[in-house]
Amino acid sequence: MQRMRAALCGLLLCIWIMAAAGCAGQKPEQPASSEEATRCWATVTLEGGSGKASVESPCPVLERSGELLALITWSSSHYDFMIVDGEKILPVNTEGNSQFEIPLKSSAESAGTSRTESLPADCEMQVQADTTAMSTPHLVDYTLSFRFFKTKEEAESAGESQQEEDSSGATQEEAVTTADIGEAPELSGLQYLSKDENEYAQGFAIYRYENEYTVLAIDDGRSYLIIPEGAEIPEETTEDLIILRRPLNRIYLAASAVMCQFDEIGAVDKVILSGLEKDGWYIEAAREAMEKGTLEYGGKYSAPDYERIVASGVNLAVESTMIHHTPKVQEKLEKLGIPVLIDRSSYESEPLGRAEWVKAYGLLTGHEEEAAQAFEEQKSYVEELRGNTEAASTDASGSDSAAPQKTVAIFSINSTRQVVTRGAGDYFGKMVEIAGGMLSTPATDAGRATQTVSMESFYAAAEQADILIYNASIEDAPEDLQQMCAKDSILTQFRAVREGNVWCMRSSLYQNASRTGAIIRDLHAIVAGEADEETEFFYRLK
Repeated sequence: MQRMRAALCGLLLCIWIMAAAGCAGQKPEQPASSEEATRCWATVTLEGGSGKASVESPCPVLERSGELLALITWSSSHYDFMIVDGEKILPVNTEGNSQFEIPLKSSAESAGTSRTESLPADCEMQVQADTTAMSTPHLVDYTLSFRFFKTKEEAESAGESQQEEDSSGATQEEAVTTADIGEAPELSGLQYLSKDENEYAQGFAIYRYENEYTVLAIDDGRSYLIIPEGAEIPEETTEDLIILRRPLNRIYLAASAVMCQFDEIGAVDKVILSGLEKDGWYIEAAREAMEKGTLEYGGKYSAPDYERIVASGVNLAVESTMIHHTPKVQEKLEKLGIPVLIDRSSYESEPLGRAEWVKAYGLLTGHEEEAAQAFEEQKSYVEELRGNTEAASTDASGSDSAAPQKTVAIFSINSTRQVVTRGAGDYFGKMVEIAGGMLSTPATDAGRATQTVSMESFYAAAEQADILIYNASIEDAPEDLQQMCAKDSILTQFRAVREGNVWCMRSSLYQNASRTGAIIRDLHAIVAGEADEETEFFYRLK
């Protein structure tokens, strides 16, 4: 009996040891740390370097032990460290594109300084990043600009609006030139015929070949060979050419600012999937198409509905340059066999250059005649204004002094009560000049479309401006002068406010680049004092 008890005890002891050993090899699940959570989201703008690198936007902002950290994801896996405020920061991942946690202000420092008590203040910082993509490592200087939002959806929406309204702000390094496009490519077995001569646009070129073959070249280095319906791809076609087969009638349009071009030429029916939902459109034809079901929501540029895109038989995706913030999306679309065209019309330095991109979309959709007519209409508005200005200048040449130009200041007030104003080299400033006015701005960086300045700086530059125009494309429009001045009481001291010459641009303006001539026409009416209380793109604040 004693032997049996001893054997049983030994057996139980072995079972207990084995069980303990098994448990020792397991790690209990660790609850998520209460000290680290996604505090908010931020849109991120990257400036500097060669212009080829980008970062994903929006990015999550983490909070850890009272410190805010922006999770920055680069468009490359070759960044091995960053320097922020003199501190070397290593990546937090070992696979995929390089990711870094960038320290921002502490949550305590940021409280109560922005659009709500719970969000940090918008900020800008100088950083350095070391890239190993070249033969030897290079430390590159960059500027990161952050704007904060409660949710990812709010940040994405703001990022799209900013890009559509303000992506004209190409830096001087990015300014488009015809040299970026190159010469007409040789196509085996096809005779080259001619190149279309653009009047203003520099960001694209159209090359024509026999048998109605064409090449659309974009200044980002991508070129598209458009194959006539039923025709064959030429032999020995270079791999650099992206093949597009007609008819291009099942388009996923993620670049919402381009819809106006399709609308101008009666080609909205060629777009079957949209990057905006119905309520996001100011273009009536797009809203009606979504109501009828001929145009459906295909997901945002940063999160497309791949299954729907494939099932719908999409044969072209048109993206804005925002796609550079999410390069994996472009890669996935192309892996699915869907060619991607990135619209760069917003980088045109001349206002009518933007409108002339309608010719590129006329070529793609087979509406070239309508595109030529649409551009001629916008050009005629500007030519008429220039003709009247020259005539007025001639008439005034015999007088002692010509009438001084009206000064115009364009602005909005952001959540931190700072002023966002247009830069001196911005395309909108050029539109004001064509309209007969002169831009008043404290912005000094000619390479940026907009700049954020203090109210004191804006007051010094624009207090005596004849006309104020509130930019409602990004910030919400005030209902009246009283609500606008409630943003900062110093506005009551501006001459234009005292004289009741304050206007607000309609939110629809950024979706109407194809109507640049009509926008300039409205601006001229305002500058000349001939505008009614409302125009197509502006209305007076009372």
